[in-house]
Amino acid sequence: MTGIKVPVPPVVVGLGSALAVATSAGVTYAGRVLGLRRDGPDPLEGLDLAFAADRESVILSHDGIPLHVREVGPLDAPVTVVFVHGFTLRSASWLFVRAELERRWGPRVRMVFPDCRGHGDSGAATAEQSTVELLGDDIVTVLDALAPTGPVVLVGHSMGGMAIFACASRHPELFGSRIVGVGLLGTSAHGLTETGLAANLTNPIIDIFRLVIRYLPTVVGHGREIAKPLIGPLIVAGSYGPGRRSATMERFSSSMSLTVPLATMAGFFTALERYDERAGLATLRRVVATVVCGDHDWMTPLGSSEHMAQELDCRFVVLSGAGHMLIMEAADNVALEIAELVARATVAAS
Repeated sequence: MTGIKVPVPPVVVGLGSALAVATSAGVTYAGRVLGLRRDGPDPLEGLDLAFAADRESVILSHDGIPLHVREVGPLDAPVTVVFVHGFTLRSASWLFVRAELERRWGPRVRMVFPDCRGHGDSGAATAEQSTVELLGDDIVTVLDALAPTGPVVLVGHSMGGMAIFACASRHPELFGSRIVGVGLLGTSAHGLTETGLAANLTNPIIDIFRLVIRYLPTVVGHGREIAKPLIGPLIVAGSYGPGRRSATMERFSSSMSLTVPLATMAGFFTALERYDERAGLATLRRVVATVVCGDHDWMTPLGSSEHMAQELDCRFVVLSGAGHMLIMEAADNVALEIAELVARATVAAS
């Protein structure tokens, strides 16, 4: 079939231009507030950031979405750790944490990295399929297929942590039996409209982000190409802590966000605003837990994480200078906390 190039209507071009100007102003504002700089040498320049896996598989969710999963480590390892990534990211976002843990653990621990529905190499999700509750069900689907026996520790970053809360609310029987520990990194037990960056409606970053993902895709199918230069900088500006940051790391993280279908992005953004899984706190108290937050996290800030840790009566770690993307910018410290969590959880389960 011959492809047909359809011209973009002038109204869309105008909307894209207006959004670009507004985005530029918003990103500049955020960069000034956050103190972000990219001057100086880039320690990651030239590194191969491909996420290699020992094994890859595709598992169907209960509603028919193919979930792509990567694994490293032996099948007969004494414990399995499942890593659930955040909104607009993918399993590769754990690259730096995974490398630190492999140096620490060697072949003793099996690590499982699913791409959430609608993200990475997993199948696309409709707006109705883009919910935190279904992400919680997907965790169980992955466990049933790849880790039906033996102790499991769940680690979630941002939306991934919210998926763990949803899993606890919907499948409480698994916690304290199959699931023996949880790590909650830069996350919250309830909606983003009540905490952090999303609560500050006067902040240009969140205002423009809402506009881009909610309205631009509905105008024409060309929305992705127009939105690409807008969404990436918005996400980066609100993700990192102050001070110098690696341009390579910035490109790596923003490239993940730019591959997420806009329909999925809009669906999950709406779901995250409405999300409330505080009912899962009681279930999570049954297992060993650690809460980690950066002290410059605008999305799920320190106060929210501190309250969550108090409710769980668990270990609470604040990473100085880190933002929402702590699994990249503070990967060594995050890996240390995950290793400590797994050690405590396996001892408690034995």
